[in-house]
Amino acid sequence: MKTDIFLSCLLLLNATATLKCFNIDTKKKWTYASSHRDSLFGQKVLLHPTKTQNWVLAVAPTDNIWSRKFGGLHKCTVKSPAPTLSCEAIDLTRGYPQKLKNAQPSASLARDASGILACVQQKKLQKRSITEELNGMCTLLSAEFHDETLLNITEIVEDHLANKNQYYLYNRREEPQSRDEEFPEGKSLQQNSDKMNRNHKNRRRRRNVEEEQNRSREDETDDSGTEIAIVLDGSGSIEPEDFQRAKDFISTMMKTFWRKCIECEFAVVQYGEDIQTEFNLQESRNSHFALQKVQEIQQLNHTTKTASAIHHVLTEIFNKSNGHKEGATKIIVVLTDGEIFRDSRNLEDVINMPEMKDVERYAIGVGEVFKKTKAMQELELIASDPDDKHLFRVTNYSALDGLLSMLQQKIFQVEGTKGEAFQFELAQIGFSTQMLEKDCLLMGAVGAYDWSGGLVQYDIQKAEMVFLNESHENIERAKYGYLGYSVTVVHGISGPLYVSGAPRHGNKGKVLVFEKDVISYKLLPYLEGDQVGSYFGSELCPLDVDNDNVTDYLLVGAPFYHIRGEEGRVYVYKFDKQDTFTYVKYLGGLQQYLFARFGFAVASIGDINRDGFNDIAIGAPLEGNLLDPDSFGSIYIYNTDSNGIMDTFSQRIKASDIDSTLRYFGQSIDGGLDLTKDGLIDITVGSFGKIFVLRSRPVINLKANLTFLPDKVPIVPVEKTIQACLCFTILSAFSGKERDIQKSYITYTLELDVNMEQKRITFDNRKHIIENKLRIAESYCNAYPIFVLPCQRDCFTNITVKISYSLENSDEMRDVPVPLLDKNGPTQAFFELPYERDCNNKPKCVAALNLTTNLSGEELVVGETKDVTMNVSLANDGDDSYLTTLVMTYPKNLQFRKIVELLSLSIECTKPVSITFYSSMTCKISHPIFKKSVAHFSVIWQLDEAVFPDPGLPATISINITSANEGAEPIVEHKNIPVKHFFNAVLTKQTPDTYVNISQGSNERKNIDFRFNINGENPYGVPVILKVLIPTEKKGHKIMSVKEFHKTQNTTQCEILNSCGLPTQTQFSGTNWDCTMVKCKCVQCITRTDTEDITVRAELALNSLQQIVEDNAELLISGEISFNETLYKSMKHIRCRVEIMLVLRKDKVFNLLPIAVGSATGGFLLLALIIVIMWKCGFFIRNYKDMKKE
Repeated sequence: MKTDIFLSCLLLLNATATLKCFNIDTKKKWTYASSHRDSLFGQKVLLHPTKTQNWVLAVAPTDNIWSRKFGGLHKCTVKSPAPTLSCEAIDLTRGYPQKLKNAQPSASLARDASGILACVQQKKLQKRSITEELNGMCTLLSAEFHDETLLNITEIVEDHLANKNQYYLYNRREEPQSRDEEFPEGKSLQQNSDKMNRNHKNRRRRRNVEEEQNRSREDETDDSGTEIAIVLDGSGSIEPEDFQRAKDFISTMMKTFWRKCIECEFAVVQYGEDIQTEFNLQESRNSHFALQKVQEIQQLNHTTKTASAIHHVLTEIFNKSNGHKEGATKIIVVLTDGEIFRDSRNLEDVINMPEMKDVERYAIGVGEVFKKTKAMQELELIASDPDDKHLFRVTNYSALDGLLSMLQQKIFQVEGTKGEAFQFELAQIGFSTQMLEKDCLLMGAVGAYDWSGGLVQYDIQKAEMVFLNESHENIERAKYGYLGYSVTVVHGISGPLYVSGAPRHGNKGKVLVFEKDVISYKLLPYLEGDQVGSYFGSELCPLDVDNDNVTDYLLVGAPFYHIRGEEGRVYVYKFDKQDTFTYVKYLGGLQQYLFARFGFAVASIGDINRDGFNDIAIGAPLEGNLLDPDSFGSIYIYNTDSNGIMDTFSQRIKASDIDSTLRYFGQSIDGGLDLTKDGLIDITVGSFGKIFVLRSRPVINLKANLTFLPDKVPIVPVEKTIQACLCFTILSAFSGKERDIQKSYITYTLELDVNMEQKRITFDNRKHIIENKLRIAESYCNAYPIFVLPCQRDCFTNITVKISYSLENSDEMRDVPVPLLDKNGPTQAFFELPYERDCNNKPKCVAALNLTTNLSGEELVVGETKDVTMNVSLANDGDDSYLTTLVMTYPKNLQFRKIVELLSLSIECTKPVSITFYSSMTCKISHPIFKKSVAHFSVIWQLDEAVFPDPGLPATISINITSANEGAEPIVEHKNIPVKHFFNAVLTKQTPDTYVNISQGSNERKNIDFRFNINGENPYGVPVILKVLIPTEKKGHKIMSVKEFHKTQNTTQCEILNSCGLPTQTQFSGTNWDCTMVKCKCVQCITRTDTEDITVRAELALNSLQQIVEDNAELLISGEISFNETLYKSMKHIRCRVEIMLVLRKDKVFNLLPIAVGSATGGFLLLALIIVIMWKCGFFIRNYKDMKKE
């Protein structure tokens, strides 16, 4: 919401600023207001030149919005010194004002060098009929307002249609009448032969005097319309559902009649026990109220007092107090279902009453009762003679709907009419007008053929009429299209084209283009609107931008175009040499004003700013009405140039700028003539009841010129003076009173060296800006001394001097409006003061720059490399190089430290600027002039330890060297350096060498864990790959199998592979089993952490090993780490491979039974021998007895 308010404020400020700077003067204006309150005066304005003076033509279709009296055409001139318009009415009727009776609130004006055409829409009755018609009454005046010709469009159409019907009769055998006459294509209606013309003229001469007098008397009487009183039988013999059908019939009849009878008024009288007026003629003027009252009628029932009801109509309904108008056509329609019952009045007496004179009666009898003689006689007495036209019978109330069409034909006397005469009744010919060549007119007929519309071309001298409309193939789409709502002529190289708008065509609006063929007209490609209800084509304006008598643009108004309300738009189409229209753009007013209806009026107003191109004005008559209902409306001024219509308006004039009580300001606009006699073009604007003349202000085009002496700045170490001469020249041509323009002043500002903060030249007071003003003359010059300061930095680029100027007006009295500068012209000028250059007598200096660079290392290792140095050598082997600049771009990971200058040349570098992943630094090499020499310097960076943004890609250092020499090509060099990231990782084994006995008798299976440890520093997350090789099979015999693995870090990823490739040569030999000798499986792990412990569990196949191991074997379980050496770098001599030895032993088996048996046998034998020997020795002889004896 705040954003919308802010934008609205910006738009208002912009509009105000624009308003002040363009050349329609709003302070002084000439006005004329109608003396009638709520007059439609100002609906259409037009400027018209005569031999003696220029005029404003203004038409008022009616005196006020309720009146039907023609308000008149006025011609107005400017009166000085009083700011008023003097207006007088022009007699358009040759002294017979009754010719323009019953005027409608619509009028059109057109003019050319030969005369003026004014048309007012007029409603009246057709002769010998109550059917109304609505067509134009046009008056053609000479250029000097004399020799007026009154054109009765109705008679013109009737006469030509009569001739066409004769043509059909004469040629009915040659051309059948089955052609589609309801919607004719564009064709001439004057198709009869010379004999037919003569017969027609004789018929006109034989018209009797009595008919002419009767027609004159009819013209002198106001058309009071048609009054229809419906007498409804509400007796008790009618069933409720039939009574409802009767009410529905009355509603349908009223709606149907209103479509053809604009001024028809109705009254309904119901009769039964009482006589009751349901609504009178005056109340029926509110159609919604009347239709609602019909449906609210309550049945009275009981008796049938038909005679009393008719008497009530004569005395009460056709009475002025109830809305009856004297002179109106009176009709009574009686709807009844039976005989008169208990009526005190005599029907014959009522029918013969004096009040019944000039009353036409229609009788509708419903039911079988009218087969009776008495009932039928009553019905015939009610109906006027002849009965066959005024009496109708139906069997029941359900059949009433089928009666409606017949009743309408009888009342409006259009039996069987389906031709052009009926279709032109409401044509409103003259709704829009254009004058072609002498005595040839083009008029819009919006109401022709069910309001599909068309154009009427009428040649007054030849009395020939051509009707143009869309092809009958598009009948349904064209209905209610209002073709002819606007009409204009565009002039192409091949001739004129007739262009007409149909704002309701297809609901979106269409613009049709007609081109004259050999004997007829053809339709060219049309223009179509893009929004439903926008009224595209309601206003047309051809624009000849360059005054070559060929139309350049067509502007099409769509005033109801809506975004939030009916803001309005104007579409711009380019008209080319092939007579085709090409959409260019659309124009619109300020969007904060809803319901502005921008584009309601569009006019070419001449070259108001005097640049040689015609400008336009667009009206928005409802702009601001929601904010102030007493003052609203605006006009917008758009200028043009050689490229066409400018996108933005140059001035917006709102109603309150002119008068605080204006309404609908901008509903009509015209311009292009000098009305105030000051030599300047004026415009006229219409509002509700008032018209205004606004004058334009003189537009001045200035040219500023600044010259220097000498014309170049010498490069010297001392101060030097240069003379600057400033001149203004007025390019606009003035004459007569416009010499008052010399009472204005040019105020200007002179600013030195505007592009430099440190100035290189000054005025004598050491300032670089001066202000001054001078009175306008045809030319004016002034000299200023300028001091050149010693060159310190930039002694090459041109010194820019800026001149800004504006216009001031004095308070002196003058005869013309105060002037102003051209809004579209320059108000500033820039001039260059160059420095001298030493180019060895050549027209331009050609430098020869050569660049050589080298880097301190071959690669960048993040985490290891500390500093990076680039040595730069730039040599100039040619002419002076001006403003030599080196731009160095490098990765942000290189942090600038310093520049070391190896020679005495001046090198100045800016602070590095970061741009996404890169930094940029600009260095000035010996500014401003790099003479023939060599510049040596070194750029030193410190390498940041952060990760490079694009791993794998080299770091690029770019150098771009430019100079300000004319035609110098830049020198570009790129250095690409490989980038690696540093890390450290050591692999160790956590499982020692292991011995396993695989002799017979051991367990069949045995699990063994192999542990490896990775330890180091990995700040960049380098993916380190550990591969553990496990021998699993030898010669078809299983050695061991990998059962599982374990890791300590969640980010580490491990998997078991069938093969990881052969390992490197082992340091063991002999009985060592490694993966070069046996089949292995691989456990591969990828880790990005500083430390990781990997455990691999394997199961020995002891049974299989006992078969293949003879004595012992050594299995080698190896672990090896690796990484991408193109992206990363590690410390040298780190341990990358370890091995775990698994020793398998097998013991020999001995048979102890023979030994045991042999040993036992030998033992027993030895024991036996010992016993024998001991026995022999007497060991077993006992001496106890002997000793006892002893």
